[in-house]
Amino acid sequence: MRRMAVILMLAMVGAAIAPAAFAQEDAEVVLRIGLTQDWETLNPTAGFAVSEYEIWNVHYATLTDKAAADFAPIPGLAESWEVSNGGLTYTYKLREGLKWSDGEPLTAEDVAWNVNTGRDQEWDNMLSTVINLDAKVIDDRTVEITSSVPDPKLPNMDVYLVPKHIWEPIATDYDATVVYEALDGVGSGPFVISEFTKGQSVVMVANPNYWGWNGEKPPIDKVIFQTFANPDAMVAALQQGELDAIHGFPAGSAATLGDDPNIEVVAGRQGGFDEIAINGGAVTGQPHPALLDLEVRRAISFAIDKAAVIEDLWFGLAGPLETMSPGADEAKWIPDIPADKAFTYDPARANQILDDAGYLDTDGDGIREMPDGTNPIVLRHAVNTDGDLAGPIGELFTGWMEAIGIGVELASYDQDALFGVIVEGDYDTFFWGWVPFVDPDPMLSYFTEAELESYNDANWTDPRFEELYLEQKVELDPQRRIDIVHEMLTILHDAAVYIPMYLGPDLQAYRTDTFEGWVRQPADIGPVMFSNSSPSYPLLRPVGSDGAASSAGTNWLLIGGVVVAVALAGAVAVTRRKSSADDRE
Repeated sequence: MRRMAVILMLAMVGAAIAPAAFAQEDAEVVLRIGLTQDWETLNPTAGFAVSEYEIWNVHYATLTDKAAADFAPIPGLAESWEVSNGGLTYTYKLREGLKWSDGEPLTAEDVAWNVNTGRDQEWDNMLSTVINLDAKVIDDRTVEITSSVPDPKLPNMDVYLVPKHIWEPIATDYDATVVYEALDGVGSGPFVISEFTKGQSVVMVANPNYWGWNGEKPPIDKVIFQTFANPDAMVAALQQGELDAIHGFPAGSAATLGDDPNIEVVAGRQGGFDEIAINGGAVTGQPHPALLDLEVRRAISFAIDKAAVIEDLWFGLAGPLETMSPGADEAKWIPDIPADKAFTYDPARANQILDDAGYLDTDGDGIREMPDGTNPIVLRHAVNTDGDLAGPIGELFTGWMEAIGIGVELASYDQDALFGVIVEGDYDTFFWGWVPFVDPDPMLSYFTEAELESYNDANWTDPRFEELYLEQKVELDPQRRIDIVHEMLTILHDAAVYIPMYLGPDLQAYRTDTFEGWVRQPADIGPVMFSNSSPSYPLLRPVGSDGAASSAGTNWLLIGGVVVAVALAGAVAVTRRKSSADDRE
């Protein structure tokens, strides 16, 4: 999973009416969800946006699923599994009669082909799970998966399984696989992709072959995900009954939405965070040479007022964070950083650090130079135009740096362009975010040498971090693995190349008078959508119905001969579990 991204996508214009919920024998039941993040691709081997992961969670079932309450592995396509070979081999038994949405049988051959091909072709979104695995078909319903090393993630097998009969002719190698548009519409989840209009919407229809319906008619016929460039317009659409749920609205709207008796507001936590990253200089493109000095990076860290951001931009809804959050279970994986090691806001201390290190303003223009008196320290700060907070953070960052004698030049990029800039190393700092997966391994892997010029967006490596990464990857003792992860995150913190700003909640809201059955993941504190496995969708029912699809919720319908007209326009993009999560950030 990568970046947490809160990103904006399109302007909505035109007339809209506020329909009322009603029952009609032949009415199509449509769930409408608004978000501010577009989709760059719907290919599950290549995408990285939070919005894309949500589609995959609904379209593709996984071998094992995650419990809504605590992410524990539970049956998915596999109804059971057995462990052998000293914990290295897991034998999974598939449910009987599984089919893809096009009616083709879903068998152990599909599972084995995904695991082995994803490993051999190094599919980005599968590799950290399958890199040491080998899958063998025992019979149509039985697949044996063996790891060459101890693997603490097993028996969890939550990679998205694509249909072999569709993908095998296409996925001849890595390059062919990642450019496939994946709009074939064949999946195994509760709803499958029907239409995709970039910059506007994804339409999904009920999969009649989904095993979770238990032979019953799906209670919802269609799910429509609709992007908005203007988050205020999205909020208004929910209030007017034109949407049933929204994701990623501005924190300033939470109180207003909460006052509506028919709207439930959710500030869900699942380990997502935003950060300011400093180019560590480990790739071709180099940062300003001052940033290669740890003392300069430490000074920058002390100059950033995280508490003000939480209060002023998040209205107190975000949580404090000193080092990176690598997994959805925040309390488990985030280490405590001692107060004397924390980068608490202290611009006077930051100025003193720079003075002591010889970075002085020798010409009196307000900008410090290198210790030899040359090369004024002016940072290239990249602004993600697809993120609603990136602009305000860029302005704040400029002010924070000016207070310690460092200049800032802001450069704007959409998400795709920014990713390219990061890969090449042609930046000094940027602001972005991540939503991590349940297991910390993927997030930790992003800061290894192997991920340079890819997901390693700090362009930083450390030999001890690399050693510990390999240790945690095969450590089966839970507490020992936690300790290793804590040491790794402390190393990353002390390097001052990745400055977490806060634990950011997923702000969501849904109407309580249209659909019921929303589930938080994790229990009590998590979001109801856009989570690690998004368990709500097959459980939702129109309010007041018995689960049958004949009761329609509040949606945009043809009423009295008046058609709701909607025109969509705009541009921009997204963020990785990159939030974007943000994680994929």
